[in-house]
Amino acid sequence: MKCIKKLILMMIPVIFLVGCSTSGMNDKNVSKEAIERNTMTKVQNDVNVIMDKSYDYVLQNMGSPYSTIYSLKIDNINDFKDVNKIKGTQVDDVKVLSTGLLYPKYTSDYKLDGSAIYIGLKNEKVNQVETCDFKNFDVSQLMDEKSNISISSYTNYDNLNMDNIDRDKLNNYIGKEKSSLSDIIKHKKCKYSIYMDLDDPINIDIYDVKDSDFLMIAYKDDIIIDIGEQDCTNILSSIQENID
Repeated sequence: MKCIKKLILMMIPVIFLVGCSTSGMNDKNVSKEAIERNTMTKVQNDVNVIMDKSYDYVLQNMGSPYSTIYSLKIDNINDFKDVNKIKGTQVDDVKVLSTGLLYPKYTSDYKLDGSAIYIGLKNEKVNQVETCDFKNFDVSQLMDEKSNISISSYTNYDNLNMDNIDRDKLNNYIGKEKSSLSDIIKHKKCKYSIYMDLDDPINIDIYDVKDSDFLMIAYKDDIIIDIGEQDCTNILSSIQENID
């Protein structure tokens, strides 16, 4: 379990950094809803409408995405046993290989139609447009082929109130199925999710908690392998300079 926690401590500064770029989206003066929906329709009919366009163009014409997905390459993590090589936050080889924007499709009466458009960017230009299953979105299918970790940052998320949760009993969930957390999560949306493409893939959901803490939950095959709160605000600067 210590190796999982070390990895989480390493990943959080990256999350803060990439999260900054998505939070900036909400401050942009994006186009009106009619223009956004019109662009979405055009892209659905012909992906060439948006190919090679800039990151800013996508935001201005399609609005803020449901989530922004970053494909990362960390050279010294090749499989699960390598995680214990991480020394706190001393990571030198973190690279953002590509960025993806996920936009759900809506019907004419503003209802989700079950699919979404994934827009991939490299070097700030659109180079990939895919239609995918929104409800069962599988980030591993759209990750950069050289990536071993992806971070999804969600535009809209929920805050958890831990006042009524017994923090001392969180470890009791380890070894149980993900569904056992329903009494804590209660259908709340996490702020970030991480997918680690290792020999034994791991998923980590990170929920925003008041007072600058996060509740981090790691799963392997939908079984909880780690859970806990972490204040990550003091370790951001140690990795920022390593992100391209």
